Amino acid sequence: MIFESATPLARACDTLMRARRERDLEAFESATAQLWEAAQTASPGELTAALSACAGMLAELGPGFGGEFAVLCGALVERGADPDPLAMVLCMRLAEVAGQAAEFAHVWAREFPEEGVPEPEQAEFETTLERLDEVIAPDQAVRLTESWFGLASWMRCATTVLQQSPTARLACRCTPGVRAAFTALEQVREDTGWVSMLLSVLDAEQLLVLHRGTGRGWRVSISGVGDNFQLHVLLAAALSGPASAGMLEGLRVDPAWTAVALDAPYEAFGGQVKGWFNLVDAYGGWIWNEGVPADIPAPEGLRIIQLEAPPYERTWDNSRRFPMMAASITLDEVLSRDEAAMWLSRCTEGKPLGG
Repeated sequence: MIFESATPLARACDTLMRARRERDLEAFESATAQLWEAAQTASPGELTAALSACAGMLAELGPGFGGEFAVLCGALVERGADPDPLAMVLCMRLAEVAGQAAEFAHVWAREFPEEGVPEPEQAEFETTLERLDEVIAPDQAVRLTESWFGLASWMRCATTVLQQSPTARLACRCTPGVRAAFTALEQVREDTGWVSMLLSVLDAEQLLVLHRGTGRGWRVSISGVGDNFQLHVLLAAALSGPASAGMLEGLRVDPAWTAVALDAPYEAFGGQVKGWFNLVDAYGGWIWNEGVPADIPAPEGLRIIQLEAPPYERTWDNSRRFPMMAASITLDEVLSRDEAAMWLSRCTEGKPLGG
């Protein structure tokens, strides 16, 4: 027995692993259902142990059936399993499957230039495979078609794991091919957006923040911030304080807004946030709240944000783009007035809207 305790979840994992070793598909599917049923009452520790066992199996499964199993793995994370045991396996498989899906789109466009790529609906699988099988090697046709149709399931798992695991986000940033595959897929599939946005999330990223009105400046570090609406709130919360300490006085930041921007559960979402600033980059361009921190220009390798007076009132929903992703912001340094003035002199003031 793999697990020391004979809990229902442990027994289901043992059965699942035995079915995999014996290549008994019917037993594997039955054990998968048993595992999910047992997971409903399992502790986080038991769920994490089960996920570790499942991660080993996920590394071996094909793009199609593996995608279905990946959904189960993601569901275990949502039930309370620590996602980190899955991080490296998911990253490597995501690079593989997304890369093959991108290759499918390339081959399809080459062989059937008058047609768009098929919708990745399961009802289209057999017809698509038959057509591709006529123009490329059969084993390649199977591999590419399974990846094209199975990718949605892998992305469901990835959306959960990337939200909850900075380790997984780091692994994907460091794995060649993941970002490139999704960049290519964005051109031909509409369902890749959420994973693409998660792949752009910054962790342990230092920002230089300047306030032209007071001549002050700060270095802050952020992690897990999904968009610039969230960043806007976190900056206001982190920099609010007495002027004598080099902070910004008079910012009214509702603690409920800060909590939601950090890690409050979905149930805490609601109401409207009222903005404090116009965010401007080092070149004077507006940093739109709808964008993401990764898009902020980084001259000399450092992303710079200028806080200017808003030209009009801005409000937005008090929510987080990624409800399962916790964010953080730390104030690393209050710049001296001389250093802040030096940086401000090197930056361009905000341009008028449309300028």
